Amino acid sequence: MLTGLRAGSRGLAAAALTAAALLSPALTAPARAADSAPCTPDPNYPGLYRCPMWGTDINMRLAPDPSAAIGAKAPSDGYIQVQCQVRGGRATYDGYWHTWWVKTPPTGMVPALYMSEIFLVGGGNDERDSGLPVC
Repeated sequence: MLTGLRAGSRGLAAAALTAAALLSPALTAPARAADSAPCTPDPNYPGLYRCPMWGTDINMRLAPDPSAAIGAKAPSDGYIQVQCQVRGGRATYDGYWHTWWVKTPPTGMVPALYMSEIFLVGGGNDERDSGLPVC
């Protein structure tokens, strides 16, 4: 209720329509967390990227799925070298979840391996890394 002010019905209707248009899901972009630490091109290896990661003793899988066989452990120096990212099975860890996985290049006798993007620094649940191409 307005007290001490005189508002015409057209003014109130226009204000209501403007507010509804600004708040309409069709007209506003969804809120997303910014990727604070995207992967960057590796200057020493064209076509590969360096991604900052957190955690220790992280399993690298033979396929982009948490139930796939373990092929190795992720490096412990805080970075992983990858080719691209791919959507796969849903991984969960300590309240986080992701369906995006990074793919490492095959090396010698070791095939390409996959790590859940849960362990990349920056971004939010199920957000692609903004610095990586999709496989």
